[in-house]
Amino acid sequence: MSGDLTLKSADDSNRLIAHGHRLLRQGQRREAFEVGLRAEKRILASAALDDSLGTLFTHLEEPLRALAHHRRAVERAPSCMDFRYNLAMTQRMLGEFDAAEVNLDAVLLARPRDGEAHYARSGLRTQTPRRNHVDELQQILVQLDGKRASLAVAFSLAKELEDLGEYARAFDHLHKACDAYRASLRYDVADDIAVLDALRTTHIASILGKLQTNCPSRECIFIVGLPRSGTTLVERIVGSHSQVFAAGETDAFQRTCVAAVGQLKKEVKKLEFVERSLELDFERLAQAFIQATRPRTGHTPQFTDKTPHNYLYAGLIRAALPNARFIALDRHPMDVCYAMYKTLFASSYPFSYDLSDLARYYVAWQKLMQHWQDLIGDAWLTVSYEELVSAQEATSRRILEHCGLSWEHRCLDFHSPTAAVSTASAVQVRKPLYTDAVGRWRHYAKQLESLARDFEINGLSVR
Repeated sequence: MSGDLTLKSADDSNRLIAHGHRLLRQGQRREAFEVGLRAEKRILASAALDDSLGTLFTHLEEPLRALAHHRRAVERAPSCMDFRYNLAMTQRMLGEFDAAEVNLDAVLLARPRDGEAHYARSGLRTQTPRRNHVDELQQILVQLDGKRASLAVAFSLAKELEDLGEYARAFDHLHKACDAYRASLRYDVADDIAVLDALRTTHIASILGKLQTNCPSRECIFIVGLPRSGTTLVERIVGSHSQVFAAGETDAFQRTCVAAVGQLKKEVKKLEFVERSLELDFERLAQAFIQATRPRTGHTPQFTDKTPHNYLYAGLIRAALPNARFIALDRHPMDVCYAMYKTLFASSYPFSYDLSDLARYYVAWQKLMQHWQDLIGDAWLTVSYEELVSAQEATSRRILEHCGLSWEHRCLDFHSPTAAVSTASAVQVRKPLYTDAVGRWRHYAKQLESLARDFEINGLSVR
């Protein structure tokens, strides 16, 4: 009889956790989190359930909750490499890099051709002549012979060679991998540029001004910019303040906006979405956004949201939340584009794998950012990445003042807090500020000549 009860309990827990994952896929993060809390109170009958619940919390950017479940899953099933990989990814989010590397070493001992594990391990630290995986990666790359996993291995090899100062070899592997990946995509950068241009011509002051709400909330701080531009760094600085919670990449505004437009008309294409979004009830949109961030937010006077694609929604955010503050990151075009080019994104930024696409997108993106700055005015602060890393305290003070926050010295120790970091910057922002990344593109000046030329043609100086 007791065995039957155990089986029934396990089945119920499985359904409950599966429901949490389903809610998350549907964009219902708050509801998924509540389901996760319910599941956490249960005695989970298997390692697989622990791993599944840990994965749910990880995707909800709650790695401290996830960690215990992933550890328990590995303790209960130490030979399951999927569980060990998931544990390593959570440890990475929390800055436990040595422990993550030990687990990834174990994964790769069992699965030497696991491209994702190689890519994750290579990024955990700066490789050195005495401690690197270059020879191993080269052998695996030959064995894979163009198979799908070879892409991540090639990116890993390029990263480690760059760490070792072998720039020509690094770029050769990177360039071949990017070309191969770009060739596999059905993508035309012109489609995305058309959206950026449409936002500049339709989301304008004369229209958005009439739509602006009276929403009194002053809790929202939006950090916007291209990936690899320093947005995570700024979030860590602001989020270190006692009055601010760093909510990470909530996706909340995008999700609520897309859902609201979907109620007006289903199957809306990108360009039509730009116009349809101006028909929304912005009072309801503001309320829906704030509720979508709960319960993670609301326990501090302010919170940050650094969802990358919020730079597409800045005009709508301004109309819905007129008291919100914006911090926009600006980084040298060659540095930020090279940084994107060498990053293997999960499924975003398809323009980042081709230098010509990168140049065209960046030029259109910069015009859009200037448009938002003109439109939003004093609520918009542009921060230079180069100034931030060279004059940390002065720039940090300016950022906090812009957000209406008093100075706290703890914001200079942004690398110390235990807040999770799920982006590609997870390792870098755990260190004190450094200037090594400024001008890094110059190691590849010859290989990036076409990118520099495209910028110069469009009036952007890269010298």
